[in-house]
Amino acid sequence: MDNWGEKMEYCFSRLEERILSAVDKTDTDILFDGFRQISLPTLVTGVGGSSVVSAYFSKVIRTKNNVICNEVMPRDMLYMPLDGYRNVVACSYSGKNIGVKASFANGLKKYLYSVNTIEGTEPLQYTVSEEEESFVSVSGTLIPMSLLLLYYADDDTDLLKEIIRTSVNWSGLPSSKVIEVLYGYEQSTAARMLESTMTEGALAAPVLHEKYNYCHGRCQLNDEQKNDLIYFPGDNGLDEIYEIELPTFYRSVTRMEGRYSDPVVNDFYLTYQSLLLCKAIAEDKGKDLSRKNVPDISDKLYLYIGDM
Repeated sequence: MDNWGEKMEYCFSRLEERILSAVDKTDTDILFDGFRQISLPTLVTGVGGSSVVSAYFSKVIRTKNNVICNEVMPRDMLYMPLDGYRNVVACSYSGKNIGVKASFANGLKKYLYSVNTIEGTEPLQYTVSEEEESFVSVSGTLIPMSLLLLYYADDDTDLLKEIIRTSVNWSGLPSSKVIEVLYGYEQSTAARMLESTMTEGALAAPVLHEKYNYCHGRCQLNDEQKNDLIYFPGDNGLDEIYEIELPTFYRSVTRMEGRYSDPVVNDFYLTYQSLLLCKAIAEDKGKDLSRKNVPDISDKLYLYIGDM
C-alpha cells in the first residue's frame, strides 16, 4: 500500500467488520458484569485515542450505573487528591504505557479496559482479531466505544449496526488552519474525537468552545482571522441565536446534526460522524491519517517511560 491515502481508506473500509468481529469475539457477559461492578465514585483515564474512550466511558457509567464517574488525565492522578474516589479505570488499547502505570500508582481499586490484562487489576477485557496499522486510531477507538454503547443500550446490536452503517450527515467541509468547535455536554465525546484526531492527524489547530463559555469573549479569536467552525446544533434559546449569528460571523459553518433522542446514544453517533468528518478533511487537505512518517520528537515522547 504505497499510494497516498490507500492505507487510510483500508482502515475505514474495514471499520464495520473489525467492530462487529470484536463484539462477536468478546465475552460481553463477563465484560458487562465488570461494568456493573462500578458502583462507587470512580475516575477514568486515557490518552490519545483512548481519551475519547475514557470520555465516553465516564458518560456511560455515570448515566447507566447512576454513580459519580469523572474523567481525568493519567498524570493528574499523581498530583490530585483522591480521597473521595474508590475506583480508577484506565482505558488503554495495549495497557502497557506509563499512563496506565500512573493511573494505578495509588490505593484505589483498579480496573483496566483493554485487550490485555495486568496482574492486580480487575480486567474489563475485549478481544480484537486483527491489529490496526494506523497512526491515528480508528477501530482502536471505536471498538471499545461500541462495547460501551452495547452495555448502555442493553446489548442492542441492531442499534450499533444502524449507526456504523449511516452515511455522512453534515453540511460543509472546514479547511482553515484553525478550526473552532462549538459543543455542549451532550456532544462532549464527539468534540473530544475532533480535537484528538485533528491534532494527531495534523489536519488543523482545533479550538474547543463549550456553548455557554463561548458567550464570554471567545468569539474574539475568529473576529481577527475568520476561521471555519464545526457546530453541534441544539434546541434552546442560545442555539437559536447561534443559528442566526454564526453563519454571518464565520468563514464557513459545518453543522453536525444529531439523530437519536437518547443523548448518550446520540453522542456515540456524533463521535462516529466526527471521525468520518476528519477523514473527509484529511482527503481534502491531502493528509493521510494512517501515516507513519512522524517527527523524531514524536517517537521520543511517545516512548518516554520515566517519571512525570
